[in-house]
Amino acid sequence: MRLTPLMAALGSCLLALPAFAATVPDAGQVLQNLEQQPRRQDPQPSLPINLPDTPNDQPTDDSPRIMVNHLRLEGNRAIPSASLLALLADMPGKEWRLSELQAAANRITRHYREQGYPLARAYLPAQEIEGGIITIAVLEGRYGEVKINDNTGLGGSALAPLTDLRSGDVVQARSLERSLLLLQDTPGVDVKSTLRPGASTGTSDLLVDVQQGSGISGSVDLDNYGNRFVGQFRAGGTVNLNNPLNLGDRLTLRATGSEEAQRYGRLAYQVPVGPWATQLGVAYSDMSYKLGKDFNDLRAHGSASIVSIYALQPLIRSRSLNISTQLQFEEKRLKDDIDLFGERKSKRAQAITATLYGNHRDDWLGSGQSSFSVAWTHGQLNLDGLPAQQFDAATAKTQGRFDKVNPTIARSQSLGERFNLFAQLQGQWTNSNLDSAEKLCLGGAYGVRAYPQGETCGDQGLLANVELRYALTEAWQVSTFVDHGEVRLNRHPWTKDNNHRRLSGTGIGISWATANWQVNAVTAWKIGNEKAQSDVERSPQMWVQVVRYF
Repeated sequence: MRLTPLMAALGSCLLALPAFAATVPDAGQVLQNLEQQPRRQDPQPSLPINLPDTPNDQPTDDSPRIMVNHLRLEGNRAIPSASLLALLADMPGKEWRLSELQAAANRITRHYREQGYPLARAYLPAQEIEGGIITIAVLEGRYGEVKINDNTGLGGSALAPLTDLRSGDVVQARSLERSLLLLQDTPGVDVKSTLRPGASTGTSDLLVDVQQGSGISGSVDLDNYGNRFVGQFRAGGTVNLNNPLNLGDRLTLRATGSEEAQRYGRLAYQVPVGPWATQLGVAYSDMSYKLGKDFNDLRAHGSASIVSIYALQPLIRSRSLNISTQLQFEEKRLKDDIDLFGERKSKRAQAITATLYGNHRDDWLGSGQSSFSVAWTHGQLNLDGLPAQQFDAATAKTQGRFDKVNPTIARSQSLGERFNLFAQLQGQWTNSNLDSAEKLCLGGAYGVRAYPQGETCGDQGLLANVELRYALTEAWQVSTFVDHGEVRLNRHPWTKDNNHRRLSGTGIGISWATANWQVNAVTAWKIGNEKAQSDVERSPQMWVQVVRYF
C-alpha cells in the first residue's frame, strides 16, 4: 500500500516519539559514509632518474691575472645574452684569475639550472684573448637519442607522456619530470631512466626502461566507523588489477559488509587516452541496508546504485607541485522502504561535478605539504510517485535542480624532528534544500570525532580539524586534536525549529604504520552541551581501524 501525504506525515510524527528518538538513516546518508574509504598517505614521489649536481666553485688558484674588458657568450638560445651578462656585471674592467673566471661561468650554469635546464653547463673554451674579450660557451643540454625499452608491451596511450621528449630539444626539468612521473603513475609497471652522454657534444641520450610491476594491489580493512543502526562494525576490501589489458589501465573492486546486513560494492575501470595523459573512467556502485537495533521493529530497509563516468586531467605533475582537474557525471537511484507503515520511497538524481585539486610540498619551517580541492556540482533530483512529490512540495522542496560548492584546504606542517601539525578546513555552500545524499555531515570518524557517524547533516556548513602529532618511533605516533563543525540544516527552512547546529570535540589518538600495516585508535570527548541525536550518548566516543595493504 502506498502512503498518502497524510500517512507519510503521521509516520514522521511517530518517528519523533521517544521510542524512535534517534534520526532514521536513509540510503543517501548511508551511502555517504560508505564512500569514505581508508586513505594511505602517499610518500613523496622520487624521480626515476639521476640528474647532475650544480658545479661548485674551486678555490682561487695562483694563475696569472687576466684583464677582462668585455664578456661574450656563445651557444645560449633558451636564455637571452642580456639576462646572462647581467649576472656578470661585476666582471668587466677588472683583472681575474682563471679559477675566478670559471666561477663566473658557474654562475651562468646555476642560473640555467634554477630556470629548469638541468643539463646546461657554461665553461671557458680554449681561446686566444685579445683586447680583454673573454668568451664563455654554453652547452644547454639537448636530447640525443630518446629510447624506450618497453618490456611490458604497453599499448594505447600508456606511453603518451614520453612524446613530449624529442631528440634535439633542450632538456627541461619540468617536461622531463612531468613525463617520467606520469609514466611512473601507470599501474603495474616500474620505470627506471638513465641519461648518458650522446654521440654529439652537448647532447645526452635518454634511456627509459619500463618493467613489469605488481599486477595486483589493494587492502583489507576492519573498523567501527559505521552507523550503529546499519552496522557499526565493518569489514572491507579493495582489489586493484593493474594494467590488465596492457593499456596502462586499472580495474578496481571495493566491497564492504557490516554485522547488520549492510552490503556495498563498487567496480571501477580507468584507462589513459589521448596525448595529454588524460584518464577516462567508469564505475558502478551498489548498496543495500537494513535498519537494526532501535529501529528493528520498523522493518526498514533500502538500496542505492550509482553509475559514474569521469575524465581526469593532470595539469601540473612534479615532485613538489601537482594540480589536476576532474569532470564527472553520475546517476544515483535511491530507495527506502519502511514496511511497518507500508512506506515506499524511491528517487533518482543526476549530477555533473567539476573538481580542481592539488598539493604542494615545500621546505617552509623545515618541511610541509599543503593540499586543496574545490568541487562544483550541478544536479537534478526527481522523486518517484505523486505522494512523495506532494509531501516534498509541502516541506523541504528538494525536488528539482540544485547546485553546491565544496572547498577543502589542508596543511601538514613539520615542527622539528618529531612534531607535526595537521589542520583541515572543509565547507559546503548551496542555493537550495538538498537531499540527504548531498548534505554535509559533521559527526563520525572523519568529522567531529566525539559524535556518532552521521550526526547532524546540513545543506551548508563548515568542518575544521586541528591535530598535533608526535612521532614516538618511525612507526608509532600519538596525537591530540580538536574538531569543530557547524551547519545550516536547511538552506530554506520550512519550520520554526532551530535551523543551526554546532558540534565540537577533543581527543587523543595513537597510530602504528609500517609499509603494509596501518592501525588507528581514537578516543574523543564532546566540548559543550550538544547531545547526540543520531544515536545514544557515548562519552567518550571511540574509533578503531585496522588496514592491511598488499
